[in-house]
Amino acid sequence: MEMQEKEKQDSAEYTPLEVPEVVPGVTAVDYPEISDFLKNMKLKGSLFGFQKEDVFEKMQKLNSMYQARAQQMRDQARGQLGQVKKQHQEELEALKEQLEQEKADFQAALEEEQNQLKAALETEKAEIKEQLEKERTEAKAQLEKEREEAGKQLEKEREEARKQLDEEVVRARIQIRREMEAQLREETEQRNRELAMVREEMDRLIERLHMLKSKVKAAEGEEQAG
Repeated sequence: MEMQEKEKQDSAEYTPLEVPEVVPGVTAVDYPEISDFLKNMKLKGSLFGFQKEDVFEKMQKLNSMYQARAQQMRDQARGQLGQVKKQHQEELEALKEQLEQEKADFQAALEEEQNQLKAALETEKAEIKEQLEKERTEAKAQLEKEREEAGKQLEKEREEARKQLDEEVVRARIQIRREMEAQLREETEQRNRELAMVREEMDRLIERLHMLKSKVKAAEGEEQAG
């Protein structure tokens, strides 16, 4: 009789664990190490079910694997977010440098034009000085008037250009902020969906563990009653 019971126990020593089906309507997430562990996991059997120590050990290992995967996902999400922020900051700095360079180039061009205008005036004054004094005075007055008007026009154009650049910078900042917020929301939603799937998988495994524990307790009770 003892020999027959031992043969039954040996035949049920290892029993493959059934892998739960994917929840309908939920996108499957591929965790190779967890999938392989579940597919290849075998539980030591006993006469009336599974050995509870082996079941508990397997569940602890599975929980550790899920915790490691969840931590990896959190670290990856933080790393990607930091990289996006760094990239946007670099783009903003580059835009600021470009704006400063354009302002410097504009100022240099303005100074060059002023220098050329001054040189032309000096040449023209020398030529006019050799001519009639009246013509020199009238020409000088006319040139001073044109210079004043040109300065006003140039200042107006420079102010309009500065205003336009400022508006473009503001629009660029708003666009960058919107893109960052949209990407952050998308990454957060994706991470929440993945975490929800992990929680659902853990809940199913915990429920299965409770069922296995109940079966083990029932088996122990039957052994004691026998």
